[in-house]
Amino acid sequence: MLGIIAKSLGTGVLTEADPFGGRASFGFPVVDFSRCTACGECAQSCPSGAIQAATPTEGCKTLSLSYAACIQCRACVTACPEKAIGVSDGVEVAAYTREQLAQTASFTVDPETGRATFSQDAVHHGPGLAESAFRLRDRIRGRLGRSLHVRQVDAGSCNGCELEIAATANPLYDLERFGIHLVASPRHADVLLVTGPVTRNMEIALRRTYDAAPEPRVVVAVGTCGCSGGIFGEGTYAAIGGVDRVLPVDVYIPGCPPRPQAILNGLLVAMGVREARILPSREQ
Repeated sequence: MLGIIAKSLGTGVLTEADPFGGRASFGFPVVDFSRCTACGECAQSCPSGAIQAATPTEGCKTLSLSYAACIQCRACVTACPEKAIGVSDGVEVAAYTREQLAQTASFTVDPETGRATFSQDAVHHGPGLAESAFRLRDRIRGRLGRSLHVRQVDAGSCNGCELEIAATANPLYDLERFGIHLVASPRHADVLLVTGPVTRNMEIALRRTYDAAPEPRVVVAVGTCGCSGGIFGEGTYAAIGGVDRVLPVDVYIPGCPPRPQAILNGLLVAMGVREARILPSREQ
């Protein structure tokens, strides 16, 4: 016993004081649209359809990127001949809507050379991620003394997200210091943390779990599959798709799988959403 205590004292404190201050070991692609020529090589290399190129009208091209469908394989980074795609290291990527995770840019095609040049700023549907992160930090501030009970539901994932969720409870990230606790029953839960594309066999179980959770319940979709169906797609013979095809989703945490810091950030966002529902007058 004394040996264990001595070893613990020698190890010291491992918990990250600021889990969001570090850099993600692998992140999402970031397109420098000013250098992009909309050649479409990145879209052709993307296995999940997160990047899509289109020609809506003659002389005009568009390129869109959705983090909701991105599996962070970096195939687009390698495929880009202009080296216009880099990789971010941010972990505060949680969003309120699936559309917020997407951006689209327009390009004008030179009729003589056929080369496309960037013409318009990227169109963000809803607040951008940076603006959202600022709002979330402001909302989170002062609320960390509250508690949040979380019921995790695997709706058909590969268990990659489950491994990262388990990592949030280790001594390094220590989610319980934020007042966040994992519970065994949805009847005790404030938040449903749902992973994986919703398989057809899990649809009824997921709906019943949602119905069993007391109001005001918050649903968080975790991972690329939870956000958009991922590489499994939507409306297939085995999978319905993203969680929002079955339940109303309040927070999206993209990534394949999302890092523990990103999951922690998303849970703190969910805490803010729940507080806003309980005390709507304070949020106005």
